Amino acid sequence: MIGPSRVAELDMPAAGIETGAARPAQSYWNESWERLRANRIGIAAGLLIVLFALIAIMAPLFSFALTHYQPQTINLDETFIRPGLRHLLGTDELGRDTLTRLIWGARVSLGVAFLTVAMSLSVGTTVGMVAGYYGGWTDDVLMRLVDTVLAIPAIFLFILMSILFRPNAFTLAAIVASVGWGSVARLVRGEVLSVKQRDFILATRSIGARDARLMVRHLLPNVLPVLIVAASLGVGQIILIEAALDFLGLGIQPPTPSWGNMLTNAQSYFFRSGFLVAFPGLTIFVTVLASNIFGNAVRDAFDPRLKS
Repeated sequence: MIGPSRVAELDMPAAGIETGAARPAQSYWNESWERLRANRIGIAAGLLIVLFALIAIMAPLFSFALTHYQPQTINLDETFIRPGLRHLLGTDELGRDTLTRLIWGARVSLGVAFLTVAMSLSVGTTVGMVAGYYGGWTDDVLMRLVDTVLAIPAIFLFILMSILFRPNAFTLAAIVASVGWGSVARLVRGEVLSVKQRDFILATRSIGARDARLMVRHLLPNVLPVLIVAASLGVGQIILIEAALDFLGLGIQPPTPSWGNMLTNAQSYFFRSGFLVAFPGLTIFVTVLASNIFGNAVRDAFDPRLKS
């Protein structure tokens, strides 16, 4: 007969023997980063966007050391030159170096995209957090404003504001952001409505924390994953919008180069030099594709519902 002490010894695992391969707990951010790093295609797309951004930032250096031309330098003796050693991507109808204009055009196109995302996230996050946190009539008024903004056809609003204001990089970003912040506000409001009912928010409020502290120190960190996904997915869409407005003549005006107005200038000379259409079009295609792939990778990594 086995006594109670002997039974306890049998049930107790031997010292130094692992009962299971328990995985150490990871924080939400570490776990999301691990999932993102496992997506090699998404990481490659993100690095490509970073590379384009660095090229745009260092455009003056590339003009000085690589192409040896300025984007507005005209040489009527070298029009429609095919790609070669002197002009790596050829020249346009005014003898301007195509590669130089593509590099400087990246400053405009990517600059508008990142500036628009920053404006949209700033306004949308503020409106969404205030509406979701306070609720009541504040929520009703702000959400009706959001509904009004989203109900207006975006393309007509872009055209109207482009006519009223002479577009440069900042004003064009403000025009596109004047519509884009509405969807961000809705996303943030939904997340705030979910988070503000959790125990740690109620406990923080019970010890006398002010509303501003609650929103900035406790609600905003929990909303950041939604903002990161919205930003990564929005860059590609904004690049397309900016290129479309430039193509219609409502965006950045020549002689300032952008990928969109380079396509506009090239359409009249397509049969003379197809490279003028191919290079800016391919650049827009690759950038938007990389942005969308990276955005999908970020969404898969940061969305806990997609956790495998």
